[in-house]
Amino acid sequence: MVFLLDLGILAVSSLALSLVFARLHLSVVPGQIIAGMIVGPYLLNLVTNVVILKDISTIGIVLLLFIIGLELDPVELRRLLGKIVVVTFIEVTIAFAFGLLAAYLLHFSFLQSIIFAMISSITSTAIVGKTFLERRALHSRESGLFVGLLVIEDIMAVIFLILLSSFSSFNSPTNVQIAFLVEEIVGGFALVGASYAVARYLAPPIINYLSHYEEEFEEIPFLFSLGLGFLFAVLGAYIGYSPGIGAFIIGLSIRGKHSKFISAKIAPIKDLFLVLFFVSMGSLIAPIPALVLGLPVAAILILLILGKFLGGALIGRMMLSKRSSLESKEDEKRQNGDLKKGRIANSAFAFGSWLVPRGEFSLVMAQLALSVGLVSEQFFSLVGFSVLVTAIVGSILQKAVEPQKASTIFPIKGKQDDEERGIV
Repeated sequence: MVFLLDLGILAVSSLALSLVFARLHLSVVPGQIIAGMIVGPYLLNLVTNVVILKDISTIGIVLLLFIIGLELDPVELRRLLGKIVVVTFIEVTIAFAFGLLAAYLLHFSFLQSIIFAMISSITSTAIVGKTFLERRALHSRESGLFVGLLVIEDIMAVIFLILLSSFSSFNSPTNVQIAFLVEEIVGGFALVGASYAVARYLAPPIINYLSHYEEEFEEIPFLFSLGLGFLFAVLGAYIGYSPGIGAFIIGLSIRGKHSKFISAKIAPIKDLFLVLFFVSMGSLIAPIPALVLGLPVAAILILLILGKFLGGALIGRMMLSKRSSLESKEDEKRQNGDLKKGRIANSAFAFGSWLVPRGEFSLVMAQLALSVGLVSEQFFSLVGFSVLVTAIVGSILQKAVEPQKASTIFPIKGKQDDEERGIV
């Protein structure tokens, strides 16, 4: 009864806040995070089974990254890999520097400043990925770059977590720490190899066989699709990466009609678990200790927003300049119809706006640092509050820098708006 009551409270509060943000023409994700914060243990304390909800909500991020992997073209992503690594390093370094400056304003110790800079360098894959799906933008030309960048950042977050563990155990032998790092690297290659083998030799014949049962027993292909994603999520977590990375890699490895088959089976259930994921994220946020800091919090949040926004704008300018130099006018005319439908970033500032939200890894790293005694409760509260604010500001910036269109309930007016701006 208590668990069902908690689900009901979360559903109603998420609905109310989602409607507010939808009415403002913003992403509904910040509304769901706020809903979790309000009904969670740190404010109204209406939801009590936070631990159970957190465990269930992990399914949401696994399904999200699994579907994103299925929707992307691995050949295109592989072609962009070298470029993605370079631009990710540039923008993470800029965000890290701004994070250090913010920590300096709060007079954190050197170790706490490094931890805070690490935490503030990672964009939320869940928030950005969910917005991709909302806008059906995964087939746009920029989606491969963005998703690849987010995955590289997630891998960097895993490295940060390893470093945090080493910070908490300075007495551990250096050779043990090096061996652990090598084990993580080898495990990552093994995960990619296993995903390729399954996607190339095992999954296609099984999917072809199970497709015969699709009409009469649709649960059978559904269970296979779900099991495949969860299997690699578990393997990824066992190796030391996040479960979502394991699900993303196997999803990316499956191509063509088989990826569409699996995606169609699991897409209907992802929304429930994603909502639980975002509200459970919000339930971890205790805003009051952070607000006690007063005006310095505003300066810190501005720095955190600027770090990602400027870093993203810089790499966006690099990418757009490169594309402009390679594309001919004929190609641009030919592709104009496709670009206007799914483009998610048509300016350098739009690139920056998409990278502003922090999320799940920020909270995970802050929780680990708190559990081993490296940071205080107020530090953790500040990180949680920054997750909330950057999610809201990121959505507002995306709306501000991208071309405005009429609401979808006025399709004719929307077409007129496009014509007036010269898009059509």
